Amino acid sequence: MSALEEHASSSLEDEIRLLREEVDQLKSREEIRQQLSRYGRGQEWLDASLMEEVFYPDAYVDFGFFEGTFEEYLPMLMGIEAEGETTFHMLAAPQIELDGNTAYVEVYGIAGGRNAGNTNTFGGRYITRFERREDKWRIARCEYVLDWHMKGEEDGPVGGPHPELKMIAPRSPEHPLFRRMGADVTG
Repeated sequence: MSALEEHASSSLEDEIRLLREEVDQLKSREEIRQQLSRYGRGQEWLDASLMEEVFYPDAYVDFGFFEGTFEEYLPMLMGIEAEGETTFHMLAAPQIELDGNTAYVEVYGIAGGRNAGNTNTFGGRYITRFERREDKWRIARCEYVLDWHMKGEEDGPVGGPHPELKMIAPRSPEHPLFRRMGADVTG
């Protein structure tokens, strides 16, 4: 093989390697975004199995009122979420820094719920570390930092001035509108 052919071959190999790295980074970012969506969805539908796809069981969790492993936190979380008539969790604008099989993610979150006429809305951010183990990205560490909180009291039916709008009740995977959208569907 001539020097020119060797150069062309190594350039092509370098280009393929760089393209593979770029595709891996793009796929990793999208998988992490999907996990962030599943996080909120698992809480709203009271789907513990979906939450188990988002976190490693040994993940460290610090939400202020709880510090420990995700495995210990999950029953408490499902109990808290089940108390609300309605809940809402939205995570947005994730900043994702990839470092091999580790990703450092900061994402804004707005969450709220209503129970017995009281509405609470929280704004904060999740400081997380994702890890890729056995080719799956999941949360290995998550700390929630509260930025603001609003509380309101309102009499009347859930849905306020528009009680004719459909509400998800009961909130559970048994609801007829529930559709399984975990890793088995989008992963």
